[in-house]
Amino acid sequence: MFRLPLLLQLRRVTTTSISYRFSHSLYPLTIREIYDKKPLNQSINLIGYLLNIRKLKTHYFLDLFDGSLTNNRKHLQVVASLDDHPDLPRLTHGCSINVQGKLVKSTHPKQEFEFVAENINLINSCDTSHYPFKPKSDETLLTLRQDEHLRLRSPLAQAIFRLRHQLTFSLYEYFHNHNFIQIQTPCLTKNDCEGGGETFRIQPYQSKVTQKEKEYFNTQVYLTVSGQLHLETAANGFGRVYTLNPTFRADKNFSRFHLAEFWMLEVEIAGLTKLDQLLDIYIHLLRTVATQIYNKCSEEFKYLANHNIQSKYIEQFLNQETYPRISYQQAVEHLRKSTDFHDFPDNGDFTRAHESYLCKTIMNNQAFFIINYPKKLKPFYMLTNDDNTTVANFDFIYPSIGELSGGSLREHRYEQLKLCLDELDITHDLQWYLDIRRFGGMPTGGFGLGIERFLMAITGIDNIRDVILFPRFYQNCNG
Repeated sequence: MFRLPLLLQLRRVTTTSISYRFSHSLYPLTIREIYDKKPLNQSINLIGYLLNIRKLKTHYFLDLFDGSLTNNRKHLQVVASLDDHPDLPRLTHGCSINVQGKLVKSTHPKQEFEFVAENINLINSCDTSHYPFKPKSDETLLTLRQDEHLRLRSPLAQAIFRLRHQLTFSLYEYFHNHNFIQIQTPCLTKNDCEGGGETFRIQPYQSKVTQKEKEYFNTQVYLTVSGQLHLETAANGFGRVYTLNPTFRADKNFSRFHLAEFWMLEVEIAGLTKLDQLLDIYIHLLRTVATQIYNKCSEEFKYLANHNIQSKYIEQFLNQETYPRISYQQAVEHLRKSTDFHDFPDNGDFTRAHESYLCKTIMNNQAFFIINYPKKLKPFYMLTNDDNTTVANFDFIYPSIGELSGGSLREHRYEQLKLCLDELDITHDLQWYLDIRRFGGMPTGGFGLGIERFLMAITGIDNIRDVILFPRFYQNCNG
């Protein structure tokens, strides 16, 4: 009879051997693997798009592209003889082909090797008269935005979305290394977490039997603006949790900073009792992740710079020794001393213009925190400070962006939270949230960070619609 440890060991060995045996053929071969492994004089099969076609006497030179390369090479040169491939004149830039051949050393001094075609099959032709990407033309972010469904074939868009990939990967890695548990919070909710009313309502449906409108749920339901309230329940179970989910805001705004659907990182940590602790964690996360992106995506940053997209604040952010922390009241006093904002009202909310002035003029274009806002300006869940007029919260202000993200300690005291919910007449809808405190809930704190705005901050990209594949915003939902 086999013992359990032996069976487990055999299972591991079997899994490893299967992985090893099929690792070389499990996926179609890519151009990146060609550059990495350099399998000279071996029969190879590749599939990709043609970026460009050049003819020299009786030979064609095809720039094959499959999106796998991360550096400035971007494509593999395929050499084909017109005598061997009489259908070559049918090929155009933008078409997809299947090419079989061999990798050989190149005689050209600026080229290490080339791919000699033995067989070429056209997969799909390309309508070049309407195809938006022309050979050797530099697309702009604005022109790419006109063809969202095709733009990832552009090296410029690819550089941006490789940066986005590294951002999300680095976030997952950070949380894994610091013992966080990932939670998927619901996208459908009956609560407006932020209290701003900018929610998308789930419409009733029409009954096929009675032709009358009926609600799908037994109450009014919305697309979520934040998963924070649900994440707090998980923090009381696991201690350190996060979620990376789409969130939705029905904000009728055409600005370059606003989307109706975007991706939000939300973090919740149990045991926090001081706002400074939360701010230190926030900066540690941002600096760790931004450093990884900066170090691992140097080619992408160079490519953006070649297209006049300058990441001019990331080095400053990474080298900044301290991040100033001023209170809401101190920020108001700075504004009232200025010529433009001397009439700033009591308990007024900051606009982007206010944040820009504070960042440029007062903080010398350094990232900084504004903390302890008036209780009247903020949602019910934020912890009330001892002065009973402000809450333990922060907004993080970043150059060129304004408010990058915000967070707070949560009101963990049952009686205080119940009083707030009663005043807003929402106790019934949020009894489950109140129950967290009723049944011994711990103090927690957390923050939210929009992935798209963070990507804008570290890359210098000016419009949020350029860092998400299919942007949804006011009166626009294409694709």
